[in-house]
Amino acid sequence: MEVILGAGKEGKVPAARTAAALVDVRRADVRRDDEPLHSSPGDARRETPKLDAITLRIATCADLTETLPSLLGELLRELWGDLQGERMDLLSQQVAGTQACSRPVESCVLHRGVDQQRHEVIAPTGLALPAKTRQTLQEIVSQIAHDAHVSRQPSAVSGRPHGVLVALTHTTDRQATGDDWLWLGEPAAAALESRLASAAIDALSRGLALHQQQQARHAEDIKAAVAQALKNERRHLAAELHDTLAQELSYLQMQSARLTRAARRAPQEVQALAEDVHTQSRRALRQTRELINGAHATWGDAPLACVLDNLIEEFETRSGLVFELDNRIQSLHLPDAQALQVMFIVREAMTNSVRHARATHLRLQLLYQSSGPQPAERVLLTIEDNGCGFDPADIAPAHFGLGIMQDRARQLGADFAITQPRHGGTRVTLSWERHDT
Repeated sequence: MEVILGAGKEGKVPAARTAAALVDVRRADVRRDDEPLHSSPGDARRETPKLDAITLRIATCADLTETLPSLLGELLRELWGDLQGERMDLLSQQVAGTQACSRPVESCVLHRGVDQQRHEVIAPTGLALPAKTRQTLQEIVSQIAHDAHVSRQPSAVSGRPHGVLVALTHTTDRQATGDDWLWLGEPAAAALESRLASAAIDALSRGLALHQQQQARHAEDIKAAVAQALKNERRHLAAELHDTLAQELSYLQMQSARLTRAARRAPQEVQALAEDVHTQSRRALRQTRELINGAHATWGDAPLACVLDNLIEEFETRSGLVFELDNRIQSLHLPDAQALQVMFIVREAMTNSVRHARATHLRLQLLYQSSGPQPAERVLLTIEDNGCGFDPADIAPAHFGLGIMQDRARQLGADFAITQPRHGGTRVTLSWERHDT
């Protein structure tokens, strides 16, 4: 038996014929025009309901390893039942589990989902494949799965195991839908001479492709449900924080401020202690409010530019500054956790400009940072105002906003800097490694 690989995109039908088989992949067009394997229109019409039912059962099953073995056996019996004479009798006896033939029927589907690294061998019910055969088949398909010619022209294979390997997934579809192959060992490969071979293989191919699509949609649904559940839980915790801890911390901040004023005539040690308590209570309240705000922040599929737009709209409603967004990146998507850190840093910088800089204009710029002819490797975000400016070295320890911004930048793995442009004002820059999504 000569092993032929290949499946046309139109029908995913292999070119195959009877001959002797040994295994070592080499390219050869051995199919003759007088050896068609396609079923006639009449055959297809008669078998369509039954094959469609098999396709539907494969597509809608929850677990291929549980459902496919029986369906594969049923599909092969349909092919074998179409053969005539002694070959049909021999194959029918073997599939029924008799000992009429000493050679076992070897057949299976090699299935690899989109996220799977290795093909899974699924054999018909009651037909076990030797471990060596399974391993050899897995090695063969892993080597030829990325060969664009496999699904477009026949390939001769020599060696063991004997049989025919049929590509069920077109090369261009494998990245999106996974990778599936049908193996028919001797003498099961004779089933490909059935008039229904084309329709049966197409039914199997369509069923596996639809199953992969169903699984992908199911995974997306689960992912979306988990994400929504996490957002709901975050909002619930934010509400609890607002109604309990935030209220207590607000009261503690007010009382610590009174304590600081009352300790002005106390010994220096007591004054320092009161000031430290007030500073830490303010810090705790501020971080709690940031957690509450972050828990309510959701972006979905929105790019980072939309997050910056939302911040500008927020600040425009409570300040007289003129805000400008210079976005030079069409679409930059960050995971929610990273986008949240960026948002906190930008919010802190904008808050400082509004409260302390006495600025009239604030500009946000988002672009890719390039240092030569090579493609840009970093993202650069700049927040710059035209205010009075300041020297970071002069910031008192009680003003801990700068330290928080630096901590968040470290969590991002980003470079953070505050500088004073020559024309005045303050410039905050944040840059991180580019990962396009």
